[in-house]
Amino acid sequence: MKKQFGIVVLALALVLGGVVSVSAQDTPSVEVADQLSLDGTVTIASAYSEGPGFIVIHIDNGEGAPGPIAGYRAINPGWNYNVKVEIDTTMATPTLFAMLHKDDNTVGEYEFGQVEGADGPVVVDGSVVTPPFNVNIVYATDQFVEMGHITIASVTAQVPGWLVVHALNPEGFRPGPVLGETWVDAGTTVDVQVDLEGEITDVLWPMLHVDTGEAGVYEFGSVEGADVPVVVDGRVATFPIWTVPHMRVSDQPIMHGENRPDGGGMMTPTLVADSALSEGPGWLVVHADNDGAPGPVLGFSPVEAGLNTDVAVELDADGLTPTLWPMLHVDTGEAGVYEFGQVEGADGPVRVNDAVLTFPINAAPAIVYEGSIDEMGTLTVAEAVIDAPGWLVIHANADGAPGPVLGATPLLHGVNTNVAVQVDPDAAGDQVFPMLHYDTGEAGVYEFGQVEGADPPVFLGGAPVVGPMSLGE
Repeated sequence: MKKQFGIVVLALALVLGGVVSVSAQDTPSVEVADQLSLDGTVTIASAYSEGPGFIVIHIDNGEGAPGPIAGYRAINPGWNYNVKVEIDTTMATPTLFAMLHKDDNTVGEYEFGQVEGADGPVVVDGSVVTPPFNVNIVYATDQFVEMGHITIASVTAQVPGWLVVHALNPEGFRPGPVLGETWVDAGTTVDVQVDLEGEITDVLWPMLHVDTGEAGVYEFGSVEGADVPVVVDGRVATFPIWTVPHMRVSDQPIMHGENRPDGGGMMTPTLVADSALSEGPGWLVVHADNDGAPGPVLGFSPVEAGLNTDVAVELDADGLTPTLWPMLHVDTGEAGVYEFGQVEGADGPVRVNDAVLTFPINAAPAIVYEGSIDEMGTLTVAEAVIDAPGWLVIHANADGAPGPVLGATPLLHGVNTNVAVQVDPDAAGDQVFPMLHYDTGEAGVYEFGQVEGADPPVFLGGAPVVGPMSLGE
């Protein structure tokens, strides 16, 4: 479970102690490693862009060179780290290319190939910046089990192997007994059907295995060393999918910081759910926070039976809270009319295992204060949510309040996960204070305390977004 803290009210005099200068490097670059993709995204370790730009993911054209585009994402000027790019997994190839492009026309809109001369690839020393990387991909959605099988949307494998489906382990949230397996070729296979035998649990675990024993015979668990799971950088190629009503709603910046540089604009605040699995017609309802529980309804949107993706719910701006509670409801009264609380017994919340299907998400600039620090001084913070390009700044502990700055790293607009900041381990000690800042001065250069008015802390509820983070055991 995510550990979240409220906003700590601090005097700015304490915030100002110490300044870290983050300098730019002149050469545009992209660094990416071979990886495992389980959520429909690939991760770019770092990218340096001289101005606004894009990371564009190309598939292999069959001759070891970039081909059609599978996905792209806008990046900030300067350094960008741990950049997640959503891709079309059905068109992926075992080798992909991460290409750096300029954003030199309409900022934030990828126009290469549509507007003459716009958003072209970045060239350094006569070569396009586009390193290749290898991927294994398993992408599946929540689904009800019908006719005794499930369907995995796409699998991309470096070598031939097996797609194995495990039940939920009765002793914990991890893979349990095998319910079924099917063969997959090297390359990309879409709509992989796996027939299941045995007890279908509320959660299933698709898992990719190689075929290392007798060719074409699944032997994992029966022949020592045969047909082992795919593991990349310590991660096993498996993840959970639900076979009962379920929602996937990520943290997202809907409510703006009070001092956001552009004021946040006039658009209607909208929550977007990645998916909602409903047994029949129903509603995705969004509640404000009421002291750690669902409060007043801010908006609702209809869902159909089965899997619904990218469900948008427009919200009442006046009632927004930094934490929101999405909740799945049935539609049992007048069809297409949300009546819960108005018509007795109508449109009640969905319950799974006797619990209402709801949970909190961060909907405003926020930090999830979990992480670690290694011996080299790389401090990793679980998550930072920000509504404009900015910085995660790490302060030392000064008697229970933010002290001198130990390090800073740039943030992309949106949700940033596993944010790494280089600090002095001795100065960090066993507690630090991560803080959100906007990037309002020279893009990609941290200038707070050096340039008047530049890169201020993000304010929410009249206070900077900051809190303590323990680094102890």
